[in-house]
Amino acid sequence: MLGDAWLITSIALTAAAAGVLVLLVLPRQQRILASVPAPSDSGPDERGPARLAMYTGMFNVLWAVVTVLMIVRPGSTTGV
Repeated sequence: MLGDAWLITSIALTAAAAGVLVLLVLPRQQRILASVPAPSDSGPDERGPARLAMYTGMFNVLWAVVTVLMIVRPGSTTGV
């Protein structure tokens, strides 16, 4: 049961999602929030929010795949 491919894949994807969150999303989010200018200053770097959106999207896709694997459980013999 714990050696099922779908479960191992889900664990690996969860670890990858955690890595993306901790290493890519949170630091960039903090950097962007720290660089929000005062009303009289020039605008923030335009690439920062786009890259944050890209990394957040990667995180979301990883979690969506984990969710599908946990619901479908391919190859599982425990029902469904």
